[in-house]
Amino acid sequence: MTKYLLEASFFPGCTMKTGADESREPMYLALEKLGIKLYELEDWNCCGSSSGHAMGHDLATSMGARNLSKAPLGRSVVIPCPNCFRNLATARQHLIEEPETLKKNEAEFGRINITDPVLNIYDLFHHVFNLARMGAYTLPEHRPLTGLKVAVYYGCGAMYPKALRPAGPPRDTIERIISEMGAEVVTWPWPHKCCSAFASAVYPEIAEDMVSQIITGAYEQGADCVVTSCAMCQMNIEMRELPMTNHLPMMHLNQLLALYLGEKGKDHEKWWKLHLVDPAPMLKKYNLWT
Repeated sequence: MTKYLLEASFFPGCTMKTGADESREPMYLALEKLGIKLYELEDWNCCGSSSGHAMGHDLATSMGARNLSKAPLGRSVVIPCPNCFRNLATARQHLIEEPETLKKNEAEFGRINITDPVLNIYDLFHHVFNLARMGAYTLPEHRPLTGLKVAVYYGCGAMYPKALRPAGPPRDTIERIISEMGAEVVTWPWPHKCCSAFASAVYPEIAEDMVSQIITGAYEQGADCVVTSCAMCQMNIEMRELPMTNHLPMMHLNQLLALYLGEKGKDHEKWWKLHLVDPAPMLKKYNLWT
């Protein structure tokens, strides 16, 4: 019998594997404390993102199919990046709906796991909190994020069609996680607004305007910070908000989870130094630094 609460296959994606230390490290800390074991897929490849999909349906599907061929049967495939999730889940859906496409890709890559679901990382956290609420699991030692006002930001990458996860958790999954941790979720206008990451290199003035709307919308509703599960959104928004008057820390959900599960902010100064808007004053205000 396994010693873990949950076990799953893991597709890290390029951003989380090669950067975003301030999101990846607290994610592993939170997973360990919650008893979740992830097994990274061997020899995985890029999900395709915009470049692969821009070159055509067949290439995009094959890039996802190759990754799913690395996944053993009997384990869900968990993905931390909303874009990577959408790309692999879309490829899986095409393989389910198009027998000839599945046959072609299995001829090249071998058996492809379209049996087990593809999940976003916060689906796991949501599931654990649900178990705790029902009395089927006892959370490890933790400290509520009392008083912290959070604007939850999904971005457009997490707004996938319902067909990709028909039985998945509700669309307000992150809000429920934040509430379970004792923080206050603020109601604001832009939880799903595009952060303009893909436009920023070509149209920086448009990107700055879009980010201004996001940050100002959260600020005006009294949020202490904006929280996201997307490392690309976090980087782009924090980078683009610097010229503006209203500054808010752009936090990773994984960071709040680690703090909730007992990590001290002062013990992880390297996380906060990677932020362009310093979260330390906010963490100290709510006694999350020590």
